[in-house]
Amino acid sequence: MHRLAQSLLTAIARLLQDSRGSSATIVVIALPCLIGVAALGAETGAWFTVKLRHQSAADAAAISVAHQAIAGKISPVTDLMPAASEAAVRNGYTGTAPAISYPFFDATVSNGIAVTLQQTQETLLAAMFLPSVTVVNKAAAAIEVLDNPCILALGTAGTGVELAASTTLLMPDCSIVANSISRTAIELDSSSSITAATLVTAGEISLEGNAIDPAAPPSELTLTSPAMIGAPSVADPYASTLTHSYLTAGMPARIRCTPRGSGGGAVIYSSNCFIRGASLKQGSITLTGNTQISGEWTIMTGQTVDLWPGTYWITGDLTIQASGALKCSTCDNAKGSGATIILTEEGSKIGAVSMAAGAVFNLNAPSSGTFAGIVPVQDANGLPPGTTYTSSYNNITGAPGATLNGLVYLPNSSLTFHGKPSATGPTCLLLVVGRLNIDANSSLDSRGCENAGLTDLPIVRTVALAE
Repeated sequence: MHRLAQSLLTAIARLLQDSRGSSATIVVIALPCLIGVAALGAETGAWFTVKLRHQSAADAAAISVAHQAIAGKISPVTDLMPAASEAAVRNGYTGTAPAISYPFFDATVSNGIAVTLQQTQETLLAAMFLPSVTVVNKAAAAIEVLDNPCILALGTAGTGVELAASTTLLMPDCSIVANSISRTAIELDSSSSITAATLVTAGEISLEGNAIDPAAPPSELTLTSPAMIGAPSVADPYASTLTHSYLTAGMPARIRCTPRGSGGGAVIYSSNCFIRGASLKQGSITLTGNTQISGEWTIMTGQTVDLWPGTYWITGDLTIQASGALKCSTCDNAKGSGATIILTEEGSKIGAVSMAAGAVFNLNAPSSGTFAGIVPVQDANGLPPGTTYTSSYNNITGAPGATLNGLVYLPNSSLTFHGKPSATGPTCLLLVVGRLNIDANSSLDSRGCENAGLTDLPIVRTVALAE
């Protein structure tokens, strides 16, 4: 028995000292690790492919959301999230709902939007070491100011801005914006031309009915920056401020204006009062500020009406016949004294402006006060229920040489227009209308608007992928 035990111990000792199977043993021990590393390598490539694909989705989502924001659609639930989700899914994303950061800013982006996409990937070969991985992608789009337009046509259908045949429009330092989605949103007739910073529209630009290629514009367009078609609409910056209650807060309605003559000179009416437009028949009239002209008012052929600086409310149509004149001879654009005309309601009707060929219409806006920067404005926002317009068409087409300086605001109406800003002082002529027809050579400018008292200008914004 002792001899048997000794033999067994000797055999065990020899086995332990035998190194001939060590490589196989090491391989067996290391094999799971080698398989795991190889699996991770193979699946890392797949995850990287997913990340690349989802980065395109994140980029598209950020750009889409930024376009919603510059169009004024900033509700996280009804605007931003649906836009981000749609763009991401359209580009192959299948993960959880996008996370949106707005407004977003960091060292690179001062004003923008960030979108983060996150998707969990189940592992296959590497499952014993890593059950799942989360692929995260982030993109940021910067929102930048491109320009302050001189023309903003708010209508969303039909032709928004049209130039009549043989008409030249000069506005090299500002742009034209038309929110219409029509293929003729901005339309040039034969032999017409535009010099502008750029053209921006939700629809298309056409020349004699034929859509143009923004990348290869015709010679009729001289633009600093390429035209943009299919662009987001531009919001009316005055919709929340130029409300009915705001425009009519100071309108006098109790005291009748009293006239006083001055020999063979003009009849001068008192201020802070109201007068029926139909009674203003004298050949030469001077009106003082803070006056309501009640009902329809026609400035007849050969009649001259001189406004002193201040505000004038008209509760009916304003018509200027041929050779009739409405001006402000004591206004001084360089010093900031001016007159504002407000078309507002009476009997649930709001009047329109109509001028015959050869009518004189020279006005500039005040540079300070309640209606700083505004020349004529048509009441349009927060109107009493049932209020309508006597006409949806307006005509401001004064005699050659007539000037306007400031904001012309008729957001719910069409306007046929030609004119130019003041040659002295800060030059500013902006048109915010429903639709616009330029029927003769005109020029517009926004460079002096801030000094002219108009600080809240329309803005064209662009989107650039930043991160």
